[in-house]
Amino acid sequence: MAMHLSLPSPSRCAGTPPTGHGAATRPATHLEGVDLDTPLLVVEDEAMIAWMVETMLEEMGFRSIAIAATGDQAIALAGSTPPGLIVTDINLGPGLDGIAAAAAIRAERPAPVIFITGYAGAEAYARIQGEVPGAALLRKPVLVVELRLAVTRALRPAS
Repeated sequence: MAMHLSLPSPSRCAGTPPTGHGAATRPATHLEGVDLDTPLLVVEDEAMIAWMVETMLEEMGFRSIAIAATGDQAIALAGSTPPGLIVTDINLGPGLDGIAAAAAIRAERPAPVIFITGYAGAEAYARIQGEVPGAALLRKPVLVVELRLAVTRALRPAS
């Protein structure tokens, strides 16, 4: 018995609009009511995951995305270009973790934070609420729709 599966192409999964009659004029992943020139800081020690998050954010239309692999790099980058949004992993290897780095950056200049992690338990959640109140928490692997919603909530002006 043979079975045939038809799966959507990866570009469809990433939110690329259909082509042809009635096609959208820009990718469906663009965010309405969000300043796409907002400087973003992605903090992730795994290069492939950092690239994937950066790609998702670029497909949403963001034009200024800095990448740091460590908490110390994140603080240094934020010192030269203050981020309007921080998207960070919690576990960053040796040195500062993402929670400590985000708290240090926000002590200098308030910015919304989205944590993306595969290892968040109750202890990490309690630390986030204590050290970086109001931050969002997403679990890996993160879907583009989840990230888009969290970014929109973080950056859309209150109405």
